[in-house]
Amino acid sequence: MQEKRFRNQISWLMFSFSILVIWVHSYNVELFAGGQQGPAWERAAQIETFWSVGIGQIAVPGFFLMSSYLFFRNFSLEKLAGKWKSRFFSVAVPYAVWNLLYYLGYVAATRLPMVERVVGKDPIPFTIEETLRAVLHYSYAPIFWYLYQLVILLVLAPAVYALVKNKIIGFCYLAALIAALYFRMDTGHPNTDALFYFSFAAYAAVHFRTWLEAKGTGDRILAGLAVMIVAIFCYGTMKTPGTNVLWTIMYRLLTPVSLFLMTSSVELPETKPWMRQSLFLYAIHFIVVRFMNKGSAMILADVLSEEMMCPAALGIYFAIPVVVVMVSYLMARILSHVAPPLWRILSGGRNL
Repeated sequence: MQEKRFRNQISWLMFSFSILVIWVHSYNVELFAGGQQGPAWERAAQIETFWSVGIGQIAVPGFFLMSSYLFFRNFSLEKLAGKWKSRFFSVAVPYAVWNLLYYLGYVAATRLPMVERVVGKDPIPFTIEETLRAVLHYSYAPIFWYLYQLVILLVLAPAVYALVKNKIIGFCYLAALIAALYFRMDTGHPNTDALFYFSFAAYAAVHFRTWLEAKGTGDRILAGLAVMIVAIFCYGTMKTPGTNVLWTIMYRLLTPVSLFLMTSSVELPETKPWMRQSLFLYAIHFIVVRFMNKGSAMILADVLSEEMMCPAALGIYFAIPVVVVMVSYLMARILSHVAPPLWRILSGGRNL
C-alpha cells in the first residue's frame, strides 16, 4: 500500500510538470500580435511569461529530480545492470525512436504545400547523415534535450552514487557543484545544472528515503512550506538584473522539492489514466502546440478584429494544455489497443 501511495504521488507530480512543460512551449503573444503593441498586449505578455518562464521552467528540473530519485531510492551496485536495462528501454529507445519520427515528420511536412506554411521550414534533406544527426542529437526535436541529458546522467549514475553514498563526501560534492554553477562552469555533457538536480535527488534518495516516504508525517508539510518560502525569495532575487544564475537554478530546484515534500504527507486521489501518459504526452505535446498556435493565429487574423486578437491569444494559451492532453490521450488509447508493441516503444513501456 505504501508503494502504491508513493507511485501515485509521483504520477501526480509528473503530470503536473507535464502541464507546465506544455505552457512553456505555448507562448503565443508575438505570433498573435502580428506587430501590434499596446497595454493589452503588454499585460498578455506578462501573464504568459509568468506561466511559461516563471512557473513553467520548474518542470524539467522536476523531471530530473523525480527520475534520479526513482533510480537511486533502492540502489546498489548489484542492481546497476538491471536498472540500466530498464532505463535503456524506458528512456534511450524512446529517445531515438521519437527523434526519428520527428525528423521523418519534418521531411514529409516541409514537402506538403499546405502544411509547410505552419511548419515554417525549407524542405529538410533526407540523407543517412542527417538521419543520424537527428536521432543522436535531437536536431529536429529540441524538446528532447532533456532526454539526451538524462541518458548521459544515467550512464554516469555509478560515479554519482560513489560521490553521494557517503553523507559528508556527498554534501561536499553538492557544494562543489553549487560553486561550479556560481562561477558558470558548464561541462555541457551533461549540463552542470542537470547534473546538480540529478545529484541532489540521488543524495536525498540514498540518505533520506525513510523520512521522505514515511506515512503521514506533518513535519514534511512544514518543511515543504519553508522550502517554498526560500524558493519564492530566490524567484524574486533572480528577476533582479545582473543577478547570478545560481538564484534561478535554486528556484527551479527548490520549488519541485517543496511540492514533493508537501504532497508526500497527504493521501492524494488516485490518478486517472489520462494523467499517466508521461513520456508520450511529453513527446507529442510540441506538435499539437505548434499546429494549434500557428494554425489559430493564421485563421483568426482573417476573422477577428485587432482588439479581439489579444483575448483570443490568452484564451488559446490557457486552453492548449487541455487540448493537448485530450489529443495525446486519444492517440495513446488508439495505439495501446491497435499497436501495443509500438505503444510500448513510444511510451517507454509505461502503462496508462
